[in-house]
Amino acid sequence: MAAASYGKNETLESCVESLKGSVEFLEVSLKRLDEVTRDVPRLKRVLTTDKVFGLVPELDLENAKKKLQHETHPQINIMVEKIEREISRLTRRKNNLTGKIELQRIRIDGARKNTSNDMEIGRVVKGDINEHKLTRLKLLQNKKERLKYSLSRLNLQDKKNRLSMIPSLPPQ
Repeated sequence: MAAASYGKNETLESCVESLKGSVEFLEVSLKRLDEVTRDVPRLKRVLTTDKVFGLVPELDLENAKKKLQHETHPQINIMVEKIEREISRLTRRKNNLTGKIELQRIRIDGARKNTSNDMEIGRVVKGDINEHKLTRLKLLQNKKERLKYSLSRLNLQDKKNRLSMIPSLPPQ
């Protein structure tokens, strides 16, 4: 029986040795696997691609262009029409102002001619009317114009005051 137990021991020892060898092999394999897979998260992040530029089909691009044109062209046309109307209004205004300038020049020229004629008449009449009376006459004419203006302003203010005194109807 001893021989039978001896054979069992040998078999058991060889199993234990084999198991130890397997455990050592597994430990070495795990170390190598750890070393090799340690960089996997970084590689995963490096290998994943982010879509920076996406390709768009040409048909979609053409449709977007047409849609944009349909949306913007009416607005652009409206703005162009407004600008053209404003330009024509400003052109008419410029022409009116130019006409007024010409009219004022003509009036100034006429006034200069009248003034020179008045001076000639003044020289003739100067002998009859003295300088002091002529100046006084001009001052009185200016005063008359100022008084007319003040009177019309006071009449207007009086009408305004009378109208403001009219009682308004109560709300219904």
